[in-house]
Amino acid sequence: MDEYRDLFLAEAHEYLQSISQLLLEMEKKPDNEQLTEMFRAAHSLKGMAGTMGYDLIMELTHEMESLLDKLRTEPPQKAG
Repeated sequence: MDEYRDLFLAEAHEYLQSISQLLLEMEKKPDNEQLTEMFRAAHSLKGMAGTMGYDLIMELTHEMESLLDKLRTEPPQKAG
């Protein structure tokens, strides 16, 4: 199981770095494509966590997925 844990940690690190980089890019020039890429990374991380039995990580990434999906599919609300 240690072998799989190490693989999970390495891949999770890559996904988290990708999400961080995409957030920095959004700060400069927001784009829906960045939200989609972050959604995919969160989705992959959730699946990996579920496979490993890491329930808390799976629940967290599920919430991330839900928020990212909402951000990419719903138009922004205008302040009124």
